[in-house]
Amino acid sequence: MKKKELLESRVLTATPKMMKLAESDQPVRKTGYCWEGTSFYEVYQYGLYMRCQILDGLLKVAFFFPQHMRAGGRMPAYELYVDKAAGKFLTYDRGLGRWLKAKLDMLPWPYSVCRSEKKWMSRQGDKLVRDYLGVEHGGYKGLLEYQLKVRADELKQRHKRETDPWDLDLEQTPDLPKDWERWVKKVGITENYIFYQYDRKGAETGYCTFCEKDVGIRKPRHNKAGRCPRCRHAVTFKALGKAGTVMTERDEMYLIQRCEDGFMIREFRGYRKYRKGDCRNPECSSWEIRRSIYGRNAEPLRAYYWGEYKQAETRWIETAPCHPNWYGDGRGRVYGKTLPSLDAKELRRTGLMEALQDNQRMDPEKYLAVLHNIPQLEQLAKAHMPVLVEECMSSFYSFKEAFKNPGSCSLLKLLGIDSQQLKRLKKNRGGRSYLKWLQYEKAVGRTLPDEAVVWFCREDILPEKLRFIADRMSMVQIHHYMRRQMRETGMSSREMLTTWSDYLSMACRLKMDTGDAIIYRARKLRQRHDELVELCGQKEHALRAGEILGKYPHVEDILQETKAVYEYAGEDYAVIVPSRIEEIMEEGERLHHCVGNSDRYWERIERRESYVLFLRRASDLKKSYYTLEVEPDGTVRQKRTMYDRQDKDIRDAEKFLREWQKVVARRMTAKERGLAEKSRILRNQEFLQLQEDRVVISMGDLQGQLLADVLMADLMENKEGTAGSALPMTA
Repeated sequence: MKKKELLESRVLTATPKMMKLAESDQPVRKTGYCWEGTSFYEVYQYGLYMRCQILDGLLKVAFFFPQHMRAGGRMPAYELYVDKAAGKFLTYDRGLGRWLKAKLDMLPWPYSVCRSEKKWMSRQGDKLVRDYLGVEHGGYKGLLEYQLKVRADELKQRHKRETDPWDLDLEQTPDLPKDWERWVKKVGITENYIFYQYDRKGAETGYCTFCEKDVGIRKPRHNKAGRCPRCRHAVTFKALGKAGTVMTERDEMYLIQRCEDGFMIREFRGYRKYRKGDCRNPECSSWEIRRSIYGRNAEPLRAYYWGEYKQAETRWIETAPCHPNWYGDGRGRVYGKTLPSLDAKELRRTGLMEALQDNQRMDPEKYLAVLHNIPQLEQLAKAHMPVLVEECMSSFYSFKEAFKNPGSCSLLKLLGIDSQQLKRLKKNRGGRSYLKWLQYEKAVGRTLPDEAVVWFCREDILPEKLRFIADRMSMVQIHHYMRRQMRETGMSSREMLTTWSDYLSMACRLKMDTGDAIIYRARKLRQRHDELVELCGQKEHALRAGEILGKYPHVEDILQETKAVYEYAGEDYAVIVPSRIEEIMEEGERLHHCVGNSDRYWERIERRESYVLFLRRASDLKKSYYTLEVEPDGTVRQKRTMYDRQDKDIRDAEKFLREWQKVVARRMTAKERGLAEKSRILRNQEFLQLQEDRVVISMGDLQGQLLADVLMADLMENKEGTAGSALPMTA
């Protein structure tokens, strides 16, 4: 339809009869409600008047508003043009001079039209609409009925343009094998039962659903798992009087067939149902849910699933091929008769055939998806390592760490083991944990008994979990010691390792000789652990202190040596040197800064660059007040209280600190002066680096300020020191 020609067609004006009807149509005023409150509107007997004619093969319908006609207006508000042959319609808005493609129910009608149920059209007009459009109703209803049909046809055509290529692609789907239904019933659906009649003396015969025979049974119990004595399949015993209707779990099944592009993996789902009292005639149901098309080199091309398409119909819909990260459990039985010919060509470089021989239930789509990312999976499958194959499929990304030489074509080099270890790996059906222990053997050059390796794997213990003791005991000794402790104390392996590790950390904290077998291999481990907890007080601090002493063994000795130089008490304040690591950790917790958690401070104490001291009020020496970081000459790098702040009272305390610095200067020896010079050099280097990097504080009250500026302002140098820098206790 050409819009210019449509506008040049004859205008259908309101007829005298229509004008007379509108004049006599007195509106009724009604009350409505909206978000603004009460509103009023007028309702006419006929909310809309219509007139239609066929002009040049097109149906033209004019729409008039009663309020306009009562004011003497004869021109239509809208004009609808319908071309049935082309299946198109257009509406012209005469008031705004614009064309609209909307249906009648979507036009911007006045409120009075929407509230009026009746719409007027002459009998001749009704008949003309029905005859021209071929619809059941005339008038407004018939016009809308036709428009809805046009829109439905247009939508169907749009859908068809999308779905036709899918249907064309799926025309290459092969027919199902002739024995498919029997395979589904016997093999694909894996759950089977033995039904029997309950007898107080014990039933002696039952019906096996797999071999479909009456078999001898002995003392069966309802819902108990077992095996059929005839076919040896796993079954569940069901007493007919108790079972009712029985349904198997829904199983996944796969059919791999050759097609034009390469091959297709078809996924099915199915179950069996046994009606109450009828165990010999099961209802078997199966349906196809997915089709994936692969190329001749097993590369994924396209995939489809059976589902609801745009809420219009149920059909095959295009989707993405299986992703290696797919986490669902799609494992199922795979139809075997089509595999040999595919394995000779399309699947020859995948290892899928070998993987299916070792793992009867598998998701072949997931296997090929992982293979695309981990090509070494083919080597594992062809070497018949089912556990490694399954673990690789379940977490392929982290599994890469198991390969020592990923680019190697040799399986031994790939896994980082020798031929004898490979035989052990296969014999024990080892997984990644077993492989890690073999790699550990290779690294240390010492062979472990299979019994120990299997036990460690079963308990989920890897070599890295035993590093805390591996320097003092062999893995065989650890194996025997752990089993004995677990047997005597009833602890799990995880609890035992945690107890052992904590015990050694606390022993280190108490400066016990942890290299002595009597200590590290305590006969009554749990008892010794509990005794050290009592000695150490707070266990968490003791464990952390043990770790710190392991890295910085001289921290507490250095603090003891400095007491004579730096401890001093005045009338109002006192400077205290902590004796133990736990005291510094508790200070950091009470004042909520990280002086006890940052390794930087322990490192500085260890190399005598600076020390952590406590500033206390003389009236309460046990209560935390300010934490100080000072250099060997008494220069105060930092002074921080709650949440790394400085309150106004620090001004009064600084007077005492000046007095304290003079005392320190008198007590210093040549050794402290030499250390102070080195400390100043390190401090200045650090300060220059902070200025160059323009480091900004990102938390606390000092957030947004340059770290170098804050540290410079905080510095209180002694007369023998120079200006410098340190990191804040929030660093």
